[in-house]
Amino acid sequence: MTIRTSKAMKSQVQLLLVGESFSPWTKKACWALEQCHLTYRYKEYTPTLSEPGLRWRMWQWTQPVSVPVLFVDRQIVRGSWEIACYASEKAGDGRLGDLKRIAPWNDLSEAALAQGRTNVLRRILRNDQALEESLPAFVPNRLRRPLRFVARDAVKRLDRKYAHLEKADALRQALLRTREGLAKSGSGYLLDRFSYADIAMAVVLEVIAPIAHTHPPLGPATQRCWNDLELADEFSDLLDWRDQLAGLDGTTYSQFG
Repeated sequence: MTIRTSKAMKSQVQLLLVGESFSPWTKKACWALEQCHLTYRYKEYTPTLSEPGLRWRMWQWTQPVSVPVLFVDRQIVRGSWEIACYASEKAGDGRLGDLKRIAPWNDLSEAALAQGRTNVLRRILRNDQALEESLPAFVPNRLRRPLRFVARDAVKRLDRKYAHLEKADALRQALLRTREGLAKSGSGYLLDRFSYADIAMAVVLEVIAPIAHTHPPLGPATQRCWNDLELADEFSDLLDWRDQLAGLDGTTYSQFG
């Protein structure tokens, strides 16, 4: 378990974030918490293996579970947007911006990431090495090829679980809107200053050219599945913008360290 600290501790309650470090939704949640200077413990979620424990902790036995989930003592905050709203409320200084005004940007981000997730899953399904890399770390190398079918089945189930959220061309349209928004604001941010709108849209770029560190690290074939060379070339200006946010003390977070 990792403890992530910030420049100033804003809350005395115990915060535990359960997520997948490679997931853009987890990245949005982490970034929001850290931007609001909330100290939290982080626990990595492993699909299937971690599910019983998460269900027990949430007292949720039948409905699908997903991460990120923030446990605030006995309170449960589900999803990156709700976690950002919680963080903003606790910070109390508007550092994430006007979330009502930002909500449409988050909707764009969610639609783009849904398509991005589908794209990544289907690239993994076409890549035998990536399937082998997706097996749990305790599986010996000599068994990874014979057990490839297990990984394929798991990825197919994930694809089916989320396929209904995919909207055609949502990813590219979100990137176009981001470019237009930056040009319109002229501030270097989507609004007049850095806000959750920038977090939401910068994280979208992680599904075409990721730079955030993950733990455990993704295998090389899996890393390639997260890259979309065509979109990365078309939107290289946005990648430069994202990289600038990642490099500035006031706008970065720990996975960009």
